[in-house]
Amino acid sequence: MVIIICCPVRFPLAAEWHCGNDIAGRAPTQTSSPYKADDVWHGVSLTIDAVDAFTAPNLSGRIFRLADVAIVPEYEEAVLAWLEAHKSYPVTITALSDNPDFLGRIPARIVGNEVAGNSGGNDWRAELLEAGLVMFYPETGHDVDELIAIEDIAIKKRSGLWAGRTSKTSYLARAAPGSSSDGSMPAAKNMVGRFAVIDGVVKSVEHQEWRSYLNFGKDWRKDFTIALGADVRDALSQNGDYQNDMQNWIGRSVRVRGVIENRGGPYVALSDPSQLCLDHAQDPR
Repeated sequence: MVIIICCPVRFPLAAEWHCGNDIAGRAPTQTSSPYKADDVWHGVSLTIDAVDAFTAPNLSGRIFRLADVAIVPEYEEAVLAWLEAHKSYPVTITALSDNPDFLGRIPARIVGNEVAGNSGGNDWRAELLEAGLVMFYPETGHDVDELIAIEDIAIKKRSGLWAGRTSKTSYLARAAPGSSSDGSMPAAKNMVGRFAVIDGVVKSVEHQEWRSYLNFGKDWRKDFTIALGADVRDALSQNGDYQNDMQNWIGRSVRVRGVIENRGGPYVALSDPSQLCLDHAQDPR
């Protein structure tokens, strides 16, 4: 898969991004959930065992982590301090995944009610995203629009982790040099080895039997590229006609999250369909 930003680039509004399974506009495959009977726990007092592992005395055997966000190493201490400051208040926990992750943690939404008069509560993920302390990392398909919008605000305000604009400090990149109206954004080619959010415009698509590529420059050997294995591309098209679907991506803005590798040019191998977002406002159909 390939991402590249071309001049001039129109940055999509938050509501125009569609991510992962939502790109195809088809209903995702339904799976059974072990949390159907008790997927919401109210009035929970949490213990912060680690920045990504929470337990509760009355929920023995269950370990939780915040779903759909990623914590970068430089901000682990800041996130931990935020969590410690908020653990005094009872929370509502909602499981957002069918199964625990490989460490046995349940990806969850955690909502506190410490603000007087706020009957809706405060989603911990939203507050951390707004402060720029965590990065949006879609994995469950829940609340995608809301969380993307909140992260967009943090990016524009350069809050927290989004303040950096050098190749060694930035978590935001443009797919090609000189291809963004925001000249302060480093190019992906200068951020090899870093995990980043990369914005670009698809220039061409190439398919092989077991892999597809999105290309964003004239020379795929040098320009930024994103590779999708057969399982990922099938998931993105919901097992439909992926060649036809991806043909309609040409000329449209893409946002991808991943580690930038050097494969002749900057390159991201997509490991999960939810790491890719597409601007649906540019859909030619």
